[in-house]
Amino acid sequence: MNLTAKDTLTARGIALNPWTGFYFLQSLLINFALGYEFSLLYAVAFSCVLLLLWRRAPRFQKGIIALCSLVAAMYFPFGQAYGAPNFNTLLALHSTNFEESTEIMTIFPWYSYLVSAFILALGVVAVRRKAAPNPGWSNFDSSCLAISLVCFFVTPVQNLAHGGVFKFKDTGYPVFRFVKDVMVNNQEVLDEQTRMQEFAKMKDTWNVLAVKPKYHTYVVVIGESARRDALGAFGGHWNNTPFASSVNGNLFLDYISASGSTQKSLGMTLNRVIDGKPQYQDNFVTLANRAGFQTWWFSNQGQIGEYDTAIASIAKRADEVQFLKSGDFEADKNTRDEALLKMTAQVLATRHTTPQLIVLHLMGSHPQACDRTQGKYAEFVQSKETSCYIYSMTQTDDLLKQLYQQLQNSGETFSMVYFSDHGLAFKERGTKVQYLAHDDEFQQNFQVPFMVLSSDDKQHRLIKARRSANDFLGFFSDWTGIKTKELALKYKFISEQKAGPAWITNFKLKKVDYTHLQSDIFETRTR
Repeated sequence: MNLTAKDTLTARGIALNPWTGFYFLQSLLINFALGYEFSLLYAVAFSCVLLLLWRRAPRFQKGIIALCSLVAAMYFPFGQAYGAPNFNTLLALHSTNFEESTEIMTIFPWYSYLVSAFILALGVVAVRRKAAPNPGWSNFDSSCLAISLVCFFVTPVQNLAHGGVFKFKDTGYPVFRFVKDVMVNNQEVLDEQTRMQEFAKMKDTWNVLAVKPKYHTYVVVIGESARRDALGAFGGHWNNTPFASSVNGNLFLDYISASGSTQKSLGMTLNRVIDGKPQYQDNFVTLANRAGFQTWWFSNQGQIGEYDTAIASIAKRADEVQFLKSGDFEADKNTRDEALLKMTAQVLATRHTTPQLIVLHLMGSHPQACDRTQGKYAEFVQSKETSCYIYSMTQTDDLLKQLYQQLQNSGETFSMVYFSDHGLAFKERGTKVQYLAHDDEFQQNFQVPFMVLSSDDKQHRLIKARRSANDFLGFFSDWTGIKTKELALKYKFISEQKAGPAWITNFKLKKVDYTHLQSDIFETRTR
């Protein structure tokens, strides 16, 4: 390029300048912050949009940058842990109370917030840029427009080429995708909540054919966020579950949860599911009620409202319900799972003529694990949070031991089931701030403990056959001796009999073959 041509380009404002690189960096960070896979194509395309808007409509461009920078800065820590918005993200937003929200925010590494601050600072710099007189339309403007438009249509055209439908809303621009995913998934959550509220007020449709319980008292303990490989009794590297490792009963070494988050997993596990949709009126509590059981539900998880979460809608069907947390802003996040034992003690202290079903819903190992253990841990493994997570399993194991002793002392025959709703995946792996969070891409997100302990068990038995939480209601029916027209397992649950392939429901509400998932191995590195 000769000096005359270069001077001409510079005069027109087309030559590369710091702002061109600045907008590219800003586009790159905004796209990355929203949780989507890295794409150089869309980073270039969005920077072309910003450059074109600056030359044609600078005030509008500043508004776009201000909004995008603010949203990206706020979402960056969440995007790194949980990815782009999906059904589960929006469901959690609707179902999480204030205390849980603050806990989640404290688990992210400090440098995530540093990046957020940097994104916000870039936005401030861009907004404060002084506008210049609009230049005439140039080849540079045409190039920016062409690149922006071509990239806008890439994904819709690809969808059409692969047998799909051409839709403008399917554009691959992360900013557009973010808005679309939030709106679409939020509507799906609202629709699901409407369904839940309608079903929750309906009578169940169970047709009970016979009731022949083997035991007088049945207890279901629902754990929280416990990966099976973090418990010594289920093959973990640590001797952190002395009770479960030695008690007589049946421990399942290959039990798979229904989904990767509490509300969706338990919604699919504890309710009858037809065509992939939970029938909230037909759940294990209403089945027990229909069979003449007296039902109790004791929870250390927050209750936001009577029917606004899948779990609350099930819990409210029990004869007696007590939540240690009300779910409002003042809810005490430090309530201990052990407080539930006072409630079970009161129930077991009174003689009942009818069969009993007692449900305990724990906080267990819910992130942030160090809040569960008050910062205590027995052995340091990679990070403090990971160490607390391992120790939280010991706390749950001790609770199960105390509950088991209560049942023994009651003098009644009993059977107790413990399982976790889902597992977790490692984030910031191998660093000093390593932690665990919800995910749906790894087998370990669905590998959870499951055990059945009964008053007449004579041996400690490990069952290796794969079992799925999608069959929990069938197990519950057999376990409690409640025969119903709607439920019939084709195999014996407590056995080594094969049960067929297991599938899970991911955060996009798609059924996925469990065996097709990646692995997220628990590293055992200590100090």
